[in-house]
Amino acid sequence: MPLNLGVDAWNLTGDRRGIGRYVREIVRRWASLRPDAVRLTLLVPERAAWFARRRYLRELDGADIPIRHRGAARTLDAVWYPWNGMSWVAGVTSVATLHDASLFAIPPKDERVAEKEQRPLRVAAALARWIITDSQFSKTELLRFLPLDPSRIAVIPLGVKDVFTRPAQPVAREPSRPYVLFVGEPEARKGLSTLLEAMTLLPEPMRNGTDLVIAGASGQYQMPQMPDTIRARSVGWVEDETLAGLYASAAAFVYPSEYEGFGLPMVEAMACGAPVIAADAPGSREAGGDAAQYVQAAAPQELASAIKEVLADPIRANHLRERGLARVKELTWEQTARLTLEVIERAKEEEAQ
Repeated sequence: MPLNLGVDAWNLTGDRRGIGRYVREIVRRWASLRPDAVRLTLLVPERAAWFARRRYLRELDGADIPIRHRGAARTLDAVWYPWNGMSWVAGVTSVATLHDASLFAIPPKDERVAEKEQRPLRVAAALARWIITDSQFSKTELLRFLPLDPSRIAVIPLGVKDVFTRPAQPVAREPSRPYVLFVGEPEARKGLSTLLEAMTLLPEPMRNGTDLVIAGASGQYQMPQMPDTIRARSVGWVEDETLAGLYASAAAFVYPSEYEGFGLPMVEAMACGAPVIAADAPGSREAGGDAAQYVQAAAPQELASAIKEVLADPIRANHLRERGLARVKELTWEQTARLTLEVIERAKEEEAQ
């Protein structure tokens, strides 16, 4: 019999981060499976779920998936919670993805905010049959902060969307000069301030001849002050096709994040042929393998030296490109979707015993 699987879809229309990409890519692949293997239902908070149907399915390229209010979860075999915890309880076999433990390792300063944001992870730790996470580092961190059974945590790496593996189209807003690219929100742990300082430390001819492009900022976080001695600009959130073009034409992609569960922009940049420089954080190491040049986190001078080396040495840059393209062949959303479904099926079988 097919698995009747509900997907907690509450943030499908609002999340433009890596988590949103994770959910969309997996659900799209599940939707292409035979109906005798899995039958999907999107579970949403809207009571009049039918009224919101078009808005949700637009995020999945119009896939034909039933949409119901989350109260219908009890009629299903299992529910998958992909949004970093359980914000509501289905009452059936539940599997939750906890992408990392950053909310515990680097909690919000306001204790009330911290408690609110940590609560879905604590609920998942208490009630989910299995936990899925993105890396061995995240598994270790989750075990450090939450009362979890390590034998019920599945590590499943993320994949690379097809748009980043195809030849990129030219980008109209692309700078005419060489540029270093940063992708992500400018929250403190992402290390943008370190990159800005590193750019000011480049030799003057290189600093004057190289731009810094920042993509992915939604406006949720305050952008750091841009130094007067460099040319830097934020292009905000961009469509994937535009992002692929920015990756492909970058002289270097820099990912200075100090704490990551996986580091999805790193492998997307590699798929587009960009040489990657990253802070030596465990999650980023798992994502990039030996295909990136790593530097100490929060070390602007060391980062500046790495950027200088990659920009000035075409042989080094090409070496990183080749390693990156080889690395991403190991990372596909098809594999992520298959392994995730296997964990959910296992959870259902265990509860049926």
